[in-house]
This record gives sequence, structure tokens and C-alpha cells, in this order.
Amino acid sequence: MLWLALHLPRLALDVFPPPPPACPDSDAIPAVRPRIVVASQGRGERLVLADALAASLGLQPDMKLSAALALVNQLVIHRRNPQAEAAALAQLAGWALRFTPTVVLAEPDTLLLEIGGCLAYFGGLARLRGEVESGAQAQGYAVTSAVAPTPLAAQWLACQGRVEPVLQADLLHAVLAPLPLTVLPLAPAQAQTLQQLGLRRLGDVLALPRAGLARRAGRTLPLLLERALGALPDPRPVFVAPDRFERTIDLDWPVETVPVFLMLAQRLLAAQEAFLSGRGLGVQTVVFRFTHEMHAPTAVTISAGRPLRDAAAWLAIVRERMARERLAAPAASVTLLAEALHPLDGRPQHLFGAQHGQGMPTLLLDRMAARLGADAVCGVATVPDHRPERAWAEVAPGTTSSPLPLGMRPGWLLPAPRRLPLRDELPWHGEPLRCLGRAERIESGWWDGGDVTRDYYVAQGPSGARYWIFQDRTAGDWWLHGMFA
Repeated sequence: MLWLALHLPRLALDVFPPPPPACPDSDAIPAVRPRIVVASQGRGERLVLADALAASLGLQPDMKLSAALALVNQLVIHRRNPQAEAAALAQLAGWALRFTPTVVLAEPDTLLLEIGGCLAYFGGLARLRGEVESGAQAQGYAVTSAVAPTPLAAQWLACQGRVEPVLQADLLHAVLAPLPLTVLPLAPAQAQTLQQLGLRRLGDVLALPRAGLARRAGRTLPLLLERALGALPDPRPVFVAPDRFERTIDLDWPVETVPVFLMLAQRLLAAQEAFLSGRGLGVQTVVFRFTHEMHAPTAVTISAGRPLRDAAAWLAIVRERMARERLAAPAASVTLLAEALHPLDGRPQHLFGAQHGQGMPTLLLDRMAARLGADAVCGVATVPDHRPERAWAEVAPGTTSSPLPLGMRPGWLLPAPRRLPLRDELPWHGEPLRCLGRAERIESGWWDGGDVTRDYYVAQGPSGARYWIFQDRTAGDWWLHGMFA
């Protein structure tokens, strides 16, 4: 077996989106403010994580928040959210299923992927590792990875940024020996005991007799070391992806405008794409749910013409739909929910994104429906009826129908026939119309009360324009029914 550990050292900060510029529509470059994550400790709050800008200003983990504010008074402060971190790790695990069916959560900030059986499929270890790292970084996460024959060794090496892969179990002792004891999940009493014994590195602990170590530091520590070295099995519960997607962004600043919402929607849709791609699924309907301080939550349901997972395609549809939506009040959080998941991989598509049987790219149809409303976009299908006004029907976009064995038909049919006057015994429509060729006789509809008896002609005027006209054989009147392009 071979394990790839994916460590997310900035997960506590990466789950929070950066605040938007004060004027999203402005071309001015917004000021960048240092960002930190804090957690309650005792009677106060201490720093858990600081971004690069905050660290360059002297802010470090475990510093009191009051001391940090004394150094830098313009801070973006996030309160640690363990639930959001767990959700982000699970979402990334669902995405990682595209590489291997064996993904393990090593909470709070590490994923373990068993890749021994997948190397040939992805073209070798270097290529697979590069795809995993670049894919996680594209989702906005800082990543360090490591490869080792056991999950614990891979996890410890990734946490310490040891990037050189270890492929043989007999090398683990030498590779793990220089690591600090901070990689071990020790209770405070265990850590104090090892420190009093003068142990500083993992190699110091590995050199001790296991029985004596168990008496002084507990029975779990020797078991942990043997599992890391591969001497004992290390069974892990495998991650099982949920059958729905739900992701929430809690905001330290309210969402009031569509451009700011689209920034959040892009992040949520990218997470949805990652979740769906790991299982070969797509979704046809998504729901954005907004919470407000003084109002009941509101929801906006957005649908596509077929299952999709591409974040850019969904964002184009969402942008069109939200152009005609107004929030009842500023939103304190935004949730993306997708419950009905559909198999997507293996479906054939044309070069320009149209599904088989469709003449227009479905993304264009989805954007039109999102902007104009679902009732404003429809397709046209043939109906087996000789009467032109009854030979077609509105259907859902993409619905196919069989061609009718009829004569020449114009591209533009009037909503209702228009009666034509006669001038010099010729039908007149802004100009005299002369019939071309022979008539097409249509006699139909006696069974439903819509009986017609007509002789249709292609007519042309001096301007060169061509028309589709008919003569009512019962009354002798002339009527205009359509026009040719």
C-alpha cells in the first residue's frame, strides 16, 4: 500500500472568503487588510492562524487578541468555525474520490489517499501527486503533501513539509527519526512526561523499549509508533460521500448587492463542482438560501435544462437569474444546496456543448430561461395536421419531432391569416402579388369544427419579396398567411 497525505495548514483561514471591496463595481484597487483567525481560550481570545501579511507585521499563533490589536489595529478577525472546517475537509474528500476510492479523513486538517492501485492509471506517482496538489490549490487551499507506505507516516511527514516520497517501509525509521514530537497526538500529561525524560525528536522515542515507554507514557503511544512503522495494521474508516451537496458561507459582512453575491456563488459552485466530479455526478436544480438578521430566510431556486457540474456554466446561469432577483434584506450567510444528483459521466456531447438531439447549445437555452423566465423559452414540434396554424405546438426546448410530408412552408407564419384587398383583380399587400406555380389545396378539419377549404400559392411582388397566400374556395377571398425570408 502507498498513502498520499494532503495537509491543509491554513484550513482554519481558507474556509473564510476574503471580504469584498467596498465598491464592487469600482475599478479602484481595494486596500488589503491582514486577516487572522482567533479562538476563545480562558477569559480571552488568542490567535490560531495569521495570513502572510499579518505574520509579516509580527502577529503569531497563540498571541492574545488584545496584543495583536495593539500591534495592528486594522485587522479582519475571523472566529474559528470547527463545523465549517469539517465541512470543507469532507467536501475536499468527496473531490478526492476522483483519484481513489479509498479516502480517509484525518481530522482536523489532513486527508489520506491510498494510491497504490491508481498509479498506472494516472501515469505515475509524480503526475498523480501533481494533479492532487494543483486541484486542491485551485479550490483555494494551501497544501503540503507527503507519500509513505503507512497512513500515519504520510500524515506526519506532510505536517512537517517533508516532500520527498518514501516508497519502502524499511526506510521509515530513518525518515521519521528527525521529526519533532509535536507530530504526535499527545495529551498534555504525556508531552510533559516525554519532555522530562529529555526526549525531543521522534527518533529518541523510537529508540526506547516499548514496555518501558508504555509504563511511562501510556499504552497507546507504542501502538501508534508501531503503526507508523508498518509493524502493526492501521485500519481506518473510509470516507463515504453524502448523497446531497450542502455548503454554507457564514459572513462577517452582509451581502447586499448582486456582484458581491456572485463572488460567493463562484466559490460555492466551485466546491459543488469538486464534490460532483469525485463521483461522476451532475445536478439540474440548485437552491441558494439566504439568512437575514430581521427577516425569515429566503431561497432562490435555479434550474438548468440538463444536469451540469461545471462551475463556470452554472455561474453563467446564476448571473442571468440573479439579474432579476432582489434580496429582502442583507444576508448574513449564503448556503448552496443540491439534493437531486444525476449520473453525468459517459453522456455523449457535441463539440459545442449541445446534447444529442438538440440544435442549440443547452447553456444558451439555460441562460435565456434564467433571464427571461422558464415560460419564455420553448421549442417547436410538428403536429400531424394539414392546417398550417395547427401543424405545430410549443414544447420543451430540445424536444424532437418527425418532419411532415408537406409542401413548401414560409419561415414566418402570421398569428392569424390577414385578409387581402384586390386591386386590378390581384391580391394587394403594399404591392400587387402574382401567384407563382401551381396551387397546394388543403381541405381538412371537418371532424373538429375547424373545416377549411383553401388553395395556397407562393406569391411575389415587384419588390422581389415572396409571400404565402391562399384563396378561400368557399367565399373566394384572398388571405396572407406567411412570408418567406
